Amino acid sequence: MIHIIKERWMRFIELLFDTYIAILLYVTLFTFNHYTYGKSVNLVLFNSIHFMFDTGNVVLILKNVVGNIGLFVPFGFMVPFLYHKLRPLYMCLFLSSFFSSSIEICQYLFAERIFDVDDIALNTIGAGMGWFLYYSSVKLYDLVFKSKIDTQ
Repeated sequence: MIHIIKERWMRFIELLFDTYIAILLYVTLFTFNHYTYGKSVNLVLFNSIHFMFDTGNVVLILKNVVGNIGLFVPFGFMVPFLYHKLRPLYMCLFLSSFFSSSIEICQYLFAERIFDVDDIALNTIGAGMGWFLYYSSVKLYDLVFKSKIDTQ
């Protein structure tokens, strides 16, 4: 019985992850964003972040900085949950960086948008935060359920 529950739970998380990836790709590749710069490249780390903070535009900062971090928090949480070989932090960060880079390349090539290394850095930070949420939840789960087993 427990095996069936665990299997159904994993299927649900896989479906959730697939839905998240579809939404992530839609938001990053198929939604319209008007950029005054058009198709361009930023290869200088923290250049666009610095520019956004210089404008003082809170909406721009929230949308780009907080948004790019938030987009990849679920990635960092669900990847180690679903794929045992990708549980180490460095694997999760590498995969998120690779996936984010792929999105940036596609944005530049097909969506006439900006390739920005800052987006890759922020996405990777978000995945790292998601991984720490995953790791913390695993430790909390172990603490709660191991202590129940020990007290019985």
